[in-house]
Amino acid sequence: MLDMVREHLPLHCEPGVVRLFGVADIGMAGLQAGWSQPEDGHTWNDGAEAALKLTTLARPGTMLLVLTGEPYVSRARPMQEMTLFGNGFRLAGWRMTQRIEITRQIRLEPEWWLDRGGHAVMNLVICLPNSARPKDLADGPDGRELGFCFRTLCLRPLLG
Repeated sequence: MLDMVREHLPLHCEPGVVRLFGVADIGMAGLQAGWSQPEDGHTWNDGAEAALKLTTLARPGTMLLVLTGEPYVSRARPMQEMTLFGNGFRLAGWRMTQRIEITRQIRLEPEWWLDRGGHAVMNLVICLPNSARPKDLADGPDGRELGFCFRTLCLRPLLG
């Protein structure tokens, strides 16, 4: 039942407004599948794929999707890969090797958005094939399959 409810609650993003993952802001809004429970100031993926549904103004111009967070890497798992798809388009891909906070910017073209009831919709799928359970790597008791600790998200209009 919870998955059905999640499917119909996208995360609305006003251009230029920073949204915070975790319980204080985003909570469960837009989180479709592949996520752990939101925590204070962040939300981890849980599995090799996480789906996120965003909405914004109708017919946005070219936008930048700005994500900040921290990859889960350790001695036993020294690399994390992340590939981002939006409405069927491959948007970006990275290979991360340091457990530090990073910012990634992804260009979103106007034609990639779906028009749904006067809102533009972006169905994101975040692939994290190197996600791992810390307990399986002798890196703590956590049994979730972690790949990236998501902290903020922002849609910024790209001018010029």
